[in-house]
Amino acid sequence: MPIVKAMPWLALAAVTACHLICAVPAAVADENIKYCSLGSIRLASFGRHIAELRRSNRYDKEAIDKLVADEKAGGPDFFSSQIVIKEEQSGSGDFDLYLFQGYSDPDTKYHGRMKWACDHDDYPVAYFIGFKVREIRNGAIYISREKGSVNVISLNKIDPNLDKHTIVKEFQTGAVLCEDVAKGCGKGIFYGDY
Repeated sequence: MPIVKAMPWLALAAVTACHLICAVPAAVADENIKYCSLGSIRLASFGRHIAELRRSNRYDKEAIDKLVADEKAGGPDFFSSQIVIKEEQSGSGDFDLYLFQGYSDPDTKYHGRMKWACDHDDYPVAYFIGFKVREIRNGAIYISREKGSVNVISLNKIDPNLDKHTIVKEFQTGAVLCEDVAKGCGKGIFYGDY
């Protein structure tokens, strides 16, 4: 076959090869993420949540007042933008997590898109509420804001003892949201550790 007639086929082969090569980094990054759960949530109002916490009599007034102050400082998206670390499997830890973060409030609606897929060996895990986990690379978790989204991932492969100072960054801008996900996040995020 003359080279001129082969050019369209060579161009197609080159485009296909580039597409495959360019797709590899995304696939590799995705393999680093072990999802425990995916879903969507519509949280009750923050005022209703505070009323539920006060009614529960489980937390002291100071802890609830601090949460109210954190919400005022964090702004209107504070309650719906959550990052929570759960260090180990525990029924009492789940109870506190669901109650204090608002997941068990009567007006909260959750829709799961997959069954829980993590076990004891996958802990610690991180809950990202109002965020989508995009990738993990170079010791950082990259997320983007996605209202109502729930992504729960295992941290076991990247930070099993929560001592590697794993950073959480905004996917588009690279802005740091958490200097160390095991210690806390910026004031616009409702952070929890259980």
